[in-house]
Amino acid sequence: MEYHVWAVWDFMSLVKSLQQHLTCVRTPWVPVGDAEVRFLINEIVVGEESDVNRHNIRTSHFEMYLEAMRGMGASTDPIDSFVRKLREGGSVGSLLVSAEIPEAARRFVAFTMDVIERGKPHEIASVFTFGREEIIPTMFLGILDTLEKKDNASYEDLRYYLERHVEVDGGHHGPLAERMVELLCGSDAALYEEAATMAKKALQHRIALWDAVADECSTR
Repeated sequence: MEYHVWAVWDFMSLVKSLQQHLTCVRTPWVPVGDAEVRFLINEIVVGEESDVNRHNIRTSHFEMYLEAMRGMGASTDPIDSFVRKLREGGSVGSLLVSAEIPEAARRFVAFTMDVIERGKPHEIASVFTFGREEIIPTMFLGILDTLEKKDNASYEDLRYYLERHVEVDGGHHGPLAERMVELLCGSDAALYEEAATMAKKALQHRIALWDAVADECSTR
């Protein structure tokens, strides 16, 4: 969880980057882009940024994950310090260098931020869709299969977080995200190729992150 929380944080940055590109987030307001695309990303943002936890309290999925970490006894100190320094005006690039973050997580986040900084909505949407939304339900179901065998109250927040993502991403956000990529690429084969390239890179970084977690677990 101390590795994965960084992927949970930069996921929220992907979501908000797409909202900035595909909707109007400034005043005075003017219509931006395609109304269906605006609907798709705004629908996703609502769920990711202001869902309900297992106590029916509004919270973001990132904050929900932090709750689960604390319940499990995992340290949130590095990510808490990182977010606090961001609020104080620190840059992501400099903080990634100085933060107490596992190297594999650092590389994972650096790739995500690079995609965001490139500023191509179809690439960002592809990383979001195929590097995150499409794989999360299956990935989390595997973890849930293990948790279901454990009767331990400290797992309840994590169990809820995983179940919520399987439900929302598999049944709702995943199809919305796929449609968003389709609309952004249209009939342009070059855009689809760029989107596919970034999706593959995102999956490679995901594999590297989990391999690093597996290596660390094997040493404990």
